[in-house]
Amino acid sequence: MIAWILFGLVVAYTLLDTLRLRARVNHLPVLPELGSDSEDYQSFPEDLPTEVRRQATAFATSEGLGLVDLIPARLPTVAALDLLNQVDPKTYRGDRWVRGVSAGEAILFSATAVDKLGITPPADPTEFVTIARRVKDRDGVSVDLAVASGLPACSYDLSTRAARLRKLGKRPALWTAGSVLGYLAILGVTLWTWPWGLVAAGLYSLQPLLVFAGTPLRPRDLWLTSVFRAVHQPYLWVRTLAGRWRTAAEIQQEKDMLAAVPAYTEEIEQGTERFFEPRREDCPSCASVTLEQHVRGVDLLQRKPGEFTMDRCVSCGHVFQNPRLSTAGLDFYYRDFYDGHGAASTEAVFSGKSEPYYARARMVQPFTTPRNWLDVGGGHGHFCRGAKEVLPDTRFDGLDQSAAIADAETLGWVTKSYLGNFKDFADGLRGQYDVISMHHYLEHVRDPWAELDIAADTLPDGGYLLIEVPDPEWRLGRLFGKYWMPWFQPQHQNMLPIANLKEALVQRDLRPVAEERGKAHSPNDFALSSYLMLANIAPRSPAPWRPAKPRFKTLRNLAVWSFGIPWLIVAGLLDKTVNRAIASRTDRGNAYRVLARKESE
Repeated sequence: MIAWILFGLVVAYTLLDTLRLRARVNHLPVLPELGSDSEDYQSFPEDLPTEVRRQATAFATSEGLGLVDLIPARLPTVAALDLLNQVDPKTYRGDRWVRGVSAGEAILFSATAVDKLGITPPADPTEFVTIARRVKDRDGVSVDLAVASGLPACSYDLSTRAARLRKLGKRPALWTAGSVLGYLAILGVTLWTWPWGLVAAGLYSLQPLLVFAGTPLRPRDLWLTSVFRAVHQPYLWVRTLAGRWRTAAEIQQEKDMLAAVPAYTEEIEQGTERFFEPRREDCPSCASVTLEQHVRGVDLLQRKPGEFTMDRCVSCGHVFQNPRLSTAGLDFYYRDFYDGHGAASTEAVFSGKSEPYYARARMVQPFTTPRNWLDVGGGHGHFCRGAKEVLPDTRFDGLDQSAAIADAETLGWVTKSYLGNFKDFADGLRGQYDVISMHHYLEHVRDPWAELDIAADTLPDGGYLLIEVPDPEWRLGRLFGKYWMPWFQPQHQNMLPIANLKEALVQRDLRPVAEERGKAHSPNDFALSSYLMLANIAPRSPAPWRPAKPRFKTLRNLAVWSFGIPWLIVAGLLDKTVNRAIASRTDRGNAYRVLARKESE
């Protein structure tokens, strides 16, 4: 009985996956037969076939597009499937939050779309993704994909596939592990339910043919990869994991990394103890001396050396890093996270989901329609980008210590950017903004009460302060310990319970008018904690502070993620059931929001 249930599940999953991919390929636009010319459009490569250029220009002009990624109709099967697994053409153009992708063959773009974006000719196929992503991120510019029947497909070297997957934000070992598990499921069902299992095996083998037959894409190796998929798939795993080809960006990143190694080595050799201030014996919030150790952890994301402790005040519940990092320590641990070596991966995290940004903006709507809004700690500007969709008549400006906020101005996500500390700009900003927001900002600063003082002084009477922070009282935070993402050591310095924050606001003539706890919750604790634990086991690529290359990195990663994927699936199901149920029943979550209005003195 169990065998037949598994047989049904495997066949159903394969069929649904086939239908999903086929629907996607059928939604790909095809360039029109009749073309037109326009001096405003350029292409990479520059020697695009004349007729293809004219067709692409006509398509871009008629559809109002700033960039079109051109897909050869004869694109190899592996490249075509990787592309379709990454993007849904039906929503790609309209959904501003879907990241730009490319087939890596050719693009057509307008001069106005790339103005001031620093676009240069691609040095390798992966840089087409960089260009598409950069232009798609620009406010007011539409981007799409289209099949170009007259565009010849370049040869596809499987040794480049790992680098191509990395560019799309995928871990090659994780991606391969998923494919291996699917293959083993088909093999197991085939043997367990023989001869009926041949149905599952045949469906798996012919999947590429079923996906592409009669569609705009006609991969040149379609029959070969379908008929011999049972042996081609293991060959693909080996070629992918053995691939040592690197992109131009990766080569440059390695050069930059090696250049930074001596400075990091010198700092680390001096010891990390010097980065900490003396341990304090009282609570920074209420001055109570009844403290207890709450969490002890390490840097799980960058793996920089050091151990960090967060204490909890028994009297008021405030959780804080103790001993606290010094200014020099913060510089060491923040370096190459939001900028430099880690900038790309950090930006990808914040660009994932738009709903939290919408929810924050909607919280203000019942109380005011802001004219000018300042987002303090704006990071890459994603909140402002999302909030503009909810409040289109509001001007959004951003302030942050990271250079990414200046790029947000270039992309049109913020009208004006301020690069630096809040206190450095406070005098010039006084009275200019009717809403100031601090989203996941206060937990990072050394003195959150001083930041609240500045906000209260900057707001005009009747202005609003919106704050969102992690909730240290969330019960799953203690359960998962150091692997609970919001503890985020060593960056998070102070975690305020909601009662403490509201009291601090009232003391500054900021009257809380609304709060959200369950609504601010993101049901991802099981999955993120599991991922952090697995990623801590898996070997990492070298970094300036750990330049040694791990031995057998590829095989160890494959082993970790082959076991880890089923675990993550279970964790995801627990988030959708248990996690949601706890948040719904208790109206609590892993974060909370408070909106406060400044009262007249």
